[in-house]
Amino acid sequence: MKKKSIFLKDIMTTRVVTIASTLSIREIAKIMSQEEISGVAVFDPERGIAGIVSECDVLKHFGKKNWELLCAEEIMTPYIEAIRPETTLEQAADVMQKKHIHRVLVLDRDISEPQMPAGIVSASDIVNEIGKGNF
Repeated sequence: MKKKSIFLKDIMTTRVVTIASTLSIREIAKIMSQEEISGVAVFDPERGIAGIVSECDVLKHFGKKNWELLCAEEIMTPYIEAIRPETTLEQAADVMQKKHIHRVLVLDRDISEPQMPAGIVSASDIVNEIGKGNF
């Protein structure tokens, strides 16, 4: 028997931590540690969400010459995959796999409009749902 579809709106984290594009790499790591999260959205007042900084982005630059001087705008992944709350987990997993990304922002409107995300879904969130036996 096929189980009902689960949508991003059902599992997304609605409290998306956003940071300024000028925040230092050390401050970003501090926020991730304090909030116990693996990624933050980089917010620009004119453009809205400009990118994502993940733990991997921090690790990629950590220890390199002058790494402490880097800011969010310099280390973020500028490509954002934003999808709608009505997207199914299977569809989101497919997008993540094809784009080689580990999280997607959930937006209520077209990404061309500056806006705050409604939520965020990571690969871990989807794996947790599979592990709960919801599929």
